[in-house]
Amino acid sequence: MHEIRLAVRQLVEFLLQRGDIDSRFSGFDRANEGARIHRRLQKQAGEGYRPEVFLSITQQVEEVVYTIEGRADGIFEDAEGRTVIDEIKTTGVPTDQITEGMNFCHWAQGMVYGAIHAAHSALEKLDVRLTYYQVDDDKIIYFTRHFTSAELQDFLLELLRDYLPWARRQLRWAGLRQQSLTALPFPYPSYRPGQRALAGEVYRACRTGRAGSKKGSRLFCQAPTGTGKTMSALFPAMKAMGEGNGEKLFYFTARSTARAAAEEAVQLLRRTSAGLAFRSVTLTAKEKVCLCKNEAGRPVCIPDACPYARGYYDRLKPALAALLDGDGCFDRPAIEAAARQYSVCPFELGLDLSDWCDLIIGDYNYLFDPTVHLRRFFEMAGDWVFLIDEAHNLPDRARDMYSARFAKSSILQARRAILRGKNSLKGHLMRADKALLAVRRACEALAPRREGKEGGAEDAPAQAEQLGLFDQSAQASAPALPQPLYAQDGTCFFRELPPALIRPLQGLLSPLQDWLEKNPDDPAHEALLDLYFELHDLIRTAERYDEHYVTQLTARGSELIIRLLCLDPSAFVDSSLACGRTAVLFSATLIPPGYYKSVLGCSGARAVALESPFPAGNLGLYCLPGISTRYRCREASIRPISDALAALAAGRVGNYLAFFPSYAYLQQVYEDFTDRYPHIRTIAQASGLDEAGRADFLSRFAPDPAETLLGFGVLGGVFGEGVDLAGSRLIGCAIVGVGLPQVNPQQEMLRRYFDEKDGCGFDYAYRFPGMNKVLQAAGRVIRTETDRGVVLLLDDRFAQESYRRLFPRHWTHIQYLSGTGALQQALDAFWGQET
Repeated sequence: MHEIRLAVRQLVEFLLQRGDIDSRFSGFDRANEGARIHRRLQKQAGEGYRPEVFLSITQQVEEVVYTIEGRADGIFEDAEGRTVIDEIKTTGVPTDQITEGMNFCHWAQGMVYGAIHAAHSALEKLDVRLTYYQVDDDKIIYFTRHFTSAELQDFLLELLRDYLPWARRQLRWAGLRQQSLTALPFPYPSYRPGQRALAGEVYRACRTGRAGSKKGSRLFCQAPTGTGKTMSALFPAMKAMGEGNGEKLFYFTARSTARAAAEEAVQLLRRTSAGLAFRSVTLTAKEKVCLCKNEAGRPVCIPDACPYARGYYDRLKPALAALLDGDGCFDRPAIEAAARQYSVCPFELGLDLSDWCDLIIGDYNYLFDPTVHLRRFFEMAGDWVFLIDEAHNLPDRARDMYSARFAKSSILQARRAILRGKNSLKGHLMRADKALLAVRRACEALAPRREGKEGGAEDAPAQAEQLGLFDQSAQASAPALPQPLYAQDGTCFFRELPPALIRPLQGLLSPLQDWLEKNPDDPAHEALLDLYFELHDLIRTAERYDEHYVTQLTARGSELIIRLLCLDPSAFVDSSLACGRTAVLFSATLIPPGYYKSVLGCSGARAVALESPFPAGNLGLYCLPGISTRYRCREASIRPISDALAALAAGRVGNYLAFFPSYAYLQQVYEDFTDRYPHIRTIAQASGLDEAGRADFLSRFAPDPAETLLGFGVLGGVFGEGVDLAGSRLIGCAIVGVGLPQVNPQQEMLRRYFDEKDGCGFDYAYRFPGMNKVLQAAGRVIRTETDRGVVLLLDDRFAQESYRRLFPRHWTHIQYLSGTGALQQALDAFWGQET
């Protein structure tokens, strides 16, 4: 017998959903909003109401054994003692258009839950109640239907019979996949040094799963550049899957280059293992993959405007059937081509294909972001394996995903956009602006601006008052703000979330969404849509706000900037990782491992660090500790740094990169260097480069150049990591400074938080993130086993034990030199070793 495991919602929607994708009535964030309203209605239901009841049943239909499971929104007994299954739905459909039969899928979900509960509880009859919450009118509408247990069982059995062709397809594929993965050979003749060890660690973690912990096994792997991390993680995870350890693999990354590496690894496995039965899909953001955008470049998910949204669910199953019979490689070009061929939305097609794929490749946000994570997989824990590449990026990305920013000027811009005509939204905008005006004044009273301080664009006169958009006669009373942690020069930080911030903005959401849904073609739609998303992000974050957060208010002229800052994302990351059986977090730079384990909520995880696969002699590693790059020493350091860079470039003809802690510092040294060493070709990274500009910059680093090129870049910027300039495209780099983030009030809040938590504030806020940037930049030089190159560290702090202890093991041969003369001799000796 063969088993198929399905969520109730997955079964019902796949078989019964019909018609269009239509964002007008499904809302812009109905899933998150619906979850909040579910909790509210469940709480209001009173005693005897059991919310979020997990239900599961195993039932055989012909040769297929199904396990159907899910969480019923609520179960209770009515006044007559009859058991009722409550199915709660949040909707933006106008109240007068909400009918009992408007969406049979809603009834079907409740009926399946009813069938499962009746079977477990030996009930002869049972009611299903649909509870519709209309968000705009704040109204609750109930519909109830009566069923016998036999009727519900027959309905479930009919669904399972209808699913049989798809179940058989799935089971056939599972058998083929298991055979393929069991026989899958490693795609290279041999393992690189360290690669087998990494693969073994990943394999054991995948096999362990939840046997070691309810939250699953977690592994941190630091594997130096050249280990072949992508294949070393993917191949053993696939082998473990072939043995029944993991239903799906998820490969999450921070950059598109790493996603491409995962795709290339799968393609290599397909080429070296003919007939490999393994499906992979790469998920791409809707804004990038959409085939129907408006003039502002936004997706238009309305059937009247988008032929790919119109009738999507009617064409989905034929499209899936055809695609699943193909080669199983669903990258972005393949999905876009299929979307055009079958006239279906490419974004939704990628998501629906993911249900049938073995490997899902995508950005971090598909697991960690509370707004866009894959609910179809992560609403409940599953037999998932998470492979998380470039994990050194995850702490900052996680902080960003759980933080929010809102500017008072967004309300003014929205007010200007709908200046003409009458509508109730204007009044809501005015009231919200007045409330934030009062908050801004309270912030200014707590933290007066320093006299004579020059202002920027945000210090313009109060534009709203100038334009006469708001009533000057009614001044809002100053709200009470909590005791600040910090109050200086227009900026305040608070441990608590001031209630005065959120209340006026919450009242703006409903009328704003109502206006957006009723006026899709209005010229002001884009401006108000931006406001809507900003508001929703802020309010969602406010609902998560706890001791891991601080609130920042910044008053500048007429502007008020609100930031809800997540200082410690560990609890949220931990919760996301607990959805899977195994999480493997890997990178070339995870030093020290305790830092990453702490900030990512994995204190009990295993951590391993692998040796470099390349001979230490391939890398010349030097430091000039006589140079200080501290801010107070910047001016004095410019000429010595230029001289050191000139000595580096003179060592051998080739391409070099020099990384600086800021654009300003880069520009100062660049001007001095080009003035004093005009014979050396240079190129400087410009601020805000687009993709074309980045490609042009990298194209200058050609193989085997006839003359030397020295590039100037920013440490931690787009060229400091994720750039693969193998061979003679890059033979050396210089790193100016220890990479410490800029000292500012926000970074000091991070330092304060971790000082209070475990006494490691400076390390967590400055030293560890800075050294990570240093190590990433240095990793650009040696990319393959045949590469030779040099790294030059320019800062006296690199000689301090507090920084030396963060060096990787393959840096033990570093040479500390007295000056540029000694550097020239060391470079001559290094390059002279080549025959």
